[in-house]
Amino acid sequence: MDLDAARKLFPLVSEAGLRGLERIRQHACAPKWTHEIGDHVIAGDLEAVERFRREQAEPRPFARRGPPEELLAKLAALRERVPLWEERVPQGFDFPRDWGYLPTMTREDLASRVEKCLPLDEPRDRLIVYETSGTTGHAVRVPHHPRAVALLHVLAETALGWHGKKVREGAGEVSCLNLRAQASVWVYASIFSVWREAGFARINLNPHAWSGGVEDCRRFVEEMNPGFLSGDPGSFSEMLRLEVPARPSVLLSTAVALTRPLAQALEAKYGCPVLDWYSTTETGPVACSKPGAEGLALLASDLYVEIVDEEGLPVPEGARGEIVVSGGRNPFLPLLRYRTGDFARMVWGADGPRIVELEGRGSVVFRATDGSPVNPVDVGRALRQNFAVVQHEFVQRADGSCEAKLRPAWGSPINPDQVVAELRGLFGKDAMISASLDEALGVERKAIPYRSELV
Repeated sequence: MDLDAARKLFPLVSEAGLRGLERIRQHACAPKWTHEIGDHVIAGDLEAVERFRREQAEPRPFARRGPPEELLAKLAALRERVPLWEERVPQGFDFPRDWGYLPTMTREDLASRVEKCLPLDEPRDRLIVYETSGTTGHAVRVPHHPRAVALLHVLAETALGWHGKKVREGAGEVSCLNLRAQASVWVYASIFSVWREAGFARINLNPHAWSGGVEDCRRFVEEMNPGFLSGDPGSFSEMLRLEVPARPSVLLSTAVALTRPLAQALEAKYGCPVLDWYSTTETGPVACSKPGAEGLALLASDLYVEIVDEEGLPVPEGARGEIVVSGGRNPFLPLLRYRTGDFARMVWGADGPRIVELEGRGSVVFRATDGSPVNPVDVGRALRQNFAVVQHEFVQRADGSCEAKLRPAWGSPINPDQVVAELRGLFGKDAMISASLDEALGVERKAIPYRSELV
């Protein structure tokens, strides 16, 4: 790739940056690249990144009821620019006073009427589209902007900073590798203008993604020497199984809940912190684990996060409900009380709110043999605290019987009989429960953690 061609993908790329990119792309053990992806960042985007860095560095008070004044004013001003908001929010609505009565947005809005979610006057010349299917059944195309994507890097800096780590920057360096372990996934190399043209690559640990199989994968990761690694727990489990050599400053775990045994195994093997990172395509990063307390600390200064009930009303402090997000930095998708479909509690500490007992995608109630309710939180806790589970699916059938499928982390065998015994502690000693292991769970399709067929 010559400099002119590279600048169609990376408008700010220098000769040194291009050499760094080609070092990744042309490495003797490089994976079979499937796509060419650029950051499309321009000078004005970097100025916005610097402003956001300053905002993130400033101490900020967290609002307990309703967004802070600055964000409220921004959201109220968007009412007449966003068709969906104009339809749902009455003229003259008092945002500060009646915040909890504002209608919520959902994934269905993005799936069926995404054009009404975009501000009318936002220029479309830099529009990009991300696609996500999630586990709710709604295929969603999320409109996005290169500047908003660039700003996400600042949130990674914030998370690493909480653990005393810094992002590796500069042309010729590799800031991050994103790991996947799937039958098929986009595989590509890139550079990040935000991090002074440091390199990046998404790679698939599946041996079929490499001309030389596992040995090429091991050598590529070792010689790229990335500053940090990101991936879901399944990918990190596969990294352990394949004995991929790496010296990262941090492992950033995404997509699904990270189990304590897997985190401990990764920390022991790679000698670095393992961060639990909560993010969605629609909202961007929301929260991340932070030393010193339980749960996940809120990351972004431009997001307001609340917990609501089924009607969209804020729940009492510490009560369980659905995570709802407002604000954000995506000019093509401003969020007004967007329901994530994820459920948790929010507790307050000296350093602000934290999300605890996060369970993704759906609120389900199971029943014990005596008819009492069993919360999915307790099922998840029983599995994740006692077994090195990468992903799981748990279903209660119409007759009350239960089935658990578990994908174990590599090197941490799970005895299905022990799983059954642990779950009977929740459902009753005579509960009909079966447990099985599935090494491919979550590989070909997304796992649905909890499901009930009870009427």
